[in-house]
Amino acid sequence: MTEFFIVRHGETVWNREHRIQGQRNSALSPDGERQALATGQRLKAAGCVRLVSSDLARTLQTAQPIATATGLEIETDARLRERAFGIFEGLTPDEIRARDPIAHARWQARDAHYAMPGGESLIALQARAQACLDAIAGQAPARDDRIIIVTHGGVLDVLYRFASQLALDSPRTWPLLNSSINRIAISEGAWRIVDWGDVAHLPAAADDFA
Repeated sequence: MTEFFIVRHGETVWNREHRIQGQRNSALSPDGERQALATGQRLKAAGCVRLVSSDLARTLQTAQPIATATGLEIETDARLRERAFGIFEGLTPDEIRARDPIAHARWQARDAHYAMPGGESLIALQARAQACLDAIAGQAPARDDRIIIVTHGGVLDVLYRFASQLALDSPRTWPLLNSSINRIAISEGAWRIVDWGDVAHLPAAADDFA
């Protein structure tokens, strides 16, 4: 069995402004930097053997204090990137609705096949994120391993849905919190949620998927 400790990046400046980041970069806010430090300390004694991060700047900035605390080297994998939001990136939801109400409506409806211009569909996002974790689990030895993943809210959402066998267009009732620790176990190809939305190490975190 492989158990993943999946961390959402710390709060960013654009998170505070409710801007869609997608695959563009926005630096961690001061609170986000403190969240990353606290997450590293929380994971210090978790017994994890690998640390794999999205290669976007906000995840690498979150992963660095975790690497320092755990002594693990940061590996990067582009499959852990946030969903590509194309023309939506850098905009707030209100700005998207004002510029293109039809595109905004399809996005809000969670149309799994919809890719905004220059962007990526939910089906494509889930496929690459799932393939990434399956591949990492396949590289683990026969003994139980614990692996830290640093990624994004959109990736967390589709992984939760896959592990819970929930449709991509179903309403979300679970949190996607900055610097939260979310645990998924994979054994012989079967996925299950171990724990979700753990922020006991933090004073507060923002819930969104940008």
